[in-house]
Amino acid sequence: MTRAEGGFNLAIFRSGSHGRPFVSGAPGGSALSTTKNNRTASPISRVGRYAAWSDGLAADTAAKWHIIASTAFLAAAGIVWVAGMVELRFPGTLTGPFSYGRIRPIALLLAVIGWLTLSMAGGVYYILPRLTGVRMRGEALALAGGAATAGVTVVGALVVLLGGGDGTGPFSLPWWVSLPLLATLLAPMVVTVSTVRHRQEPNIFVSLWYALAGVVWLPLLYLVGAVPPPSAMGGAMSESVSLFGLSNLWVVGMGIGLAYYALVKDTGNPLASRQLARVGFWSLAFASAWGGAGPLVFGPVPDWLEAVAFLMTLALPVSALANAANLSLTTEELWAERRDRPVVAAALAGAFFALFTAALTSFGTVRSAAAVVGLTPFWDGVLYATLFGAGGLLVAAWSYQALPSITGRTLASQGLARLHLRLTFWGVGLTSALLVGAGLVAGYGWAGGSFGGISPTGEGWGDLVGLASLLLGLSILSGLVTLLGQFSFCLAVLRTFTTGRPATQEVFTLVPADGSSEEEEEDPPETGEEE
Repeated sequence: MTRAEGGFNLAIFRSGSHGRPFVSGAPGGSALSTTKNNRTASPISRVGRYAAWSDGLAADTAAKWHIIASTAFLAAAGIVWVAGMVELRFPGTLTGPFSYGRIRPIALLLAVIGWLTLSMAGGVYYILPRLTGVRMRGEALALAGGAATAGVTVVGALVVLLGGGDGTGPFSLPWWVSLPLLATLLAPMVVTVSTVRHRQEPNIFVSLWYALAGVVWLPLLYLVGAVPPPSAMGGAMSESVSLFGLSNLWVVGMGIGLAYYALVKDTGNPLASRQLARVGFWSLAFASAWGGAGPLVFGPVPDWLEAVAFLMTLALPVSALANAANLSLTTEELWAERRDRPVVAAALAGAFFALFTAALTSFGTVRSAAAVVGLTPFWDGVLYATLFGAGGLLVAAWSYQALPSITGRTLASQGLARLHLRLTFWGVGLTSALLVGAGLVAGYGWAGGSFGGISPTGEGWGDLVGLASLLLGLSILSGLVTLLGQFSFCLAVLRTFTTGRPATQEVFTLVPADGSSEEEEEDPPETGEEE
């Protein structure tokens, strides 16, 4: 990849090779490789000891361990989410610690923080050195922050499971768990801003727009839902805004940014349109958080908020359409080869789900529509498609592209990758459609309408509930299909780390224009990374 398309050129080693890198950059340019410099900081102080530890970590260490940890959380989140769907359809099936009031926030915590946040942060750490021209600053902080986020997430899930949740925010975490978790979510922001500030590449690429914005949005949006609300209405609003903001600004936004990098890298094509990327970015930035008001429209919220939320969420489909079109145009004729290119298939499928959920969110904030779908499974369907459809497939896009680069092994099984994408696409699509349908059926009846003469009161109530319940029951079956797809992804990642064949690997060391690496110089010059 040339600098004009996605950052610095790369020096390439064969996996396991210790020879001199082949430098493919233009004369007078520089190349980037992940080979470590043999310099260590003198551990004469606490700062020095930290520097020595950080310098001793190989490049991409944080990204690699974020992928591994997030994959484990994906498996757990998928299981808990299906358990929650069972409890929603058959109340009382799971009692005590596994009641719906505890299962739902645990499922959200494992999916949004444990799986998607760790994976997206790992993606940020993966692209930073490749788009800035310097080694990522704070590799040790990134690794420690990820480990702390994983640990606090597990503790938080156990606390809620055992009845220690306080019922506030989307995750129901008590303040003594929320504060440490918020602190861990600051690590990606510190690492990203510090690395970008010391970059050698003068351009800010599209993926870096999303990375810089995303790592700032992440702790702020979490804080919105964690602050104790002044009233019940304030609590419902802050919870909804926090959850929808995290789902769209962080998960979908960061996923699109990583997909731009992965697609350009995988296809070798330049980004189709920087102007479309700008439209997609700014529309998403200004509109996403307002979608959180959608479930509360036609409720006890101010009329002005309903109007503003509706107008702002009209930009969501614009953003999603611009990004989907840009990604599609970037693939060019390689779309026809998507069966053998899991990165292309995952990126475009994720963009499709982002467009689908953006359209549903915009529809749900219309006052007349909100009178029907408000407080129904409609919004569960939107959230499910956002997290497991758009988020899950965009995570797969960058993961499938990055795994060979950071492991030195080829993707272990193209068949598993294809199976994962098919099961996820159809499983998430059917599940979200059934939940949306259940919300429309139930909401239409509750609002005084009817399907086939069914009355929303009296004897007709059972028939109305039965129709929605049937759709909820079918959604459990399609949710199991999604779960199988998630297990396929976990197995593909695990097998790549353990049994993938050796392959060409990117290794990062700044190589001067004369072609000699810094390791070969007797007195290597100071770089911006060490100033």
